[in-house]
Amino acid sequence: MGEVLRVENLHKSFGPNHVLKGIDLTVEKGQAVVLIGASGSGKSTLLRCVNFMEIPSDGRVWLNGEAVGRERNGKTEYREHSLIPIRTHVGMVFQHFNLFPHMTARQNVMEGPRTVLRLTRATCVKRAEKYLAKVGLSDKFDAYPAHLSGGQQQRVAIARALAMEPQLMLFDEVTSALDPELVGEVLRTLKDLASEGMTMVVVTHELGFAYSVADKVVFLHEGRIHEQGTPDEILVRPSQTRTRDFLRGHATFRLPEAQF
Repeated sequence: MGEVLRVENLHKSFGPNHVLKGIDLTVEKGQAVVLIGASGSGKSTLLRCVNFMEIPSDGRVWLNGEAVGRERNGKTEYREHSLIPIRTHVGMVFQHFNLFPHMTARQNVMEGPRTVLRLTRATCVKRAEKYLAKVGLSDKFDAYPAHLSGGQQQRVAIARALAMEPQLMLFDEVTSALDPELVGEVLRTLKDLASEGMTMVVVTHELGFAYSVADKVVFLHEGRIHEQGTPDEILVRPSQTRTRDFLRGHATFRLPEAQF
């Protein structure tokens, strides 16, 4: 299938706070990888290091087989101009939608291809309408964010990231800011993308979603990967005590055969 992302011995510190403590992770083309763990375990920081919104303190990141940054005197150096193209290939969607309120859904989705990729207006319009349709918003091209529900706004944000046609998509708790009745529509969008073969890494507390969609589930605890494997291996038959304790805390997630 081909390796899209490889992370080796990744560390990230913020002053004295050592958040990531040696992460090793691979993501194959077409894989849906779900990161789970308690708040503060390092899930979001890992995503932000993968797309270089945060610069790793140590370790290496490979995208499509190419190392990001360059080694010098035993340390990896990152220059901003070399990171710009990386970010165009790695899309990211956050828990908060951050749409431009003065722009329609179509205009919001057009903005990246227009300003970053420098595509023609006609191409940007075509892309925007294509990806808004993909997330089920064909009837909302001309709607402003204020006239959209939270779930619809998040789907516009997903379309905006897809319009850059990235090779890897990162989703960081994209349902956590939504009212419960709106969560399903966003999760269905992610499930559809996974079924179409989109390579993605998803941070979520929605364990039912993780079980039904993930090719690989990764459990993080205190900045380290404690366990990873198939949904059955991690969510049904976890081998690590910390994983089992975490799953017991999710009273809404229970499988009849779960071994914890």
